[in-house]
Amino acid sequence: MIKVFYASVALAALVAPANAQDVNWTGYYAGAEIGAGFSHPGFDGGSTVSGSDFNESAFVGGVFVGHDWQSGQFVYGGVASFDFLGFHDQTAIDPIFGGKTNSYTYDLDWVASARARAGFLASDQLLLYGTAGVAVTRVETSADFAFGGTETVNKTLVGGAFGAGAEYVFAPNWSFKTEYVEYLFDKVEVSNSIDFKPRFGTLNFGISYRF
Repeated sequence: MIKVFYASVALAALVAPANAQDVNWTGYYAGAEIGAGFSHPGFDGGSTVSGSDFNESAFVGGVFVGHDWQSGQFVYGGVASFDFLGFHDQTAIDPIFGGKTNSYTYDLDWVASARARAGFLASDQLLLYGTAGVAVTRVETSADFAFGGTETVNKTLVGGAFGAGAEYVFAPNWSFKTEYVEYLFDKVEVSNSIDFKPRFGTLNFGISYRF
């Protein structure tokens, strides 16, 4: 996923014309994005737990709005985003005697963030930047026990987000971006000695209209 991000940055740099017209980055913008998510939550269920497919990739898509200020070759501002996540029915198995098992599921449906971003202009049209801020997500977990009984825990969590990206202005008022953001949250306990620590990354490609 990191290789894809760097390849996108390199492609944007190659297509940027040497004699690009001046672009004013100060102002509001809004857009839509689509890409892939990569789930890698910390799962603590004891040494017997196996068969986990928590480390999965999924569809990601959403919208964002923001504002930038330009000072010479530097651009800084803030952005808010909301993305739908496709991390559904992620499962781990805890085998016990008699061929019976306990199973644990983990769902993430959406993530919202409010982040600062700051970077420098590699050219008048190409911005390279870093971003960091706070994020909110909804985690749905459950435990199904071999000898009967189910425990379900649903929580809204506040955590952190950080990443990097590149944005290229390809036409008046229009820009294209590629961005990788990592999200981290505190643990969720679903039953005795069983907990998750949600963490995932998103690699998005987006298009913006700049007002």
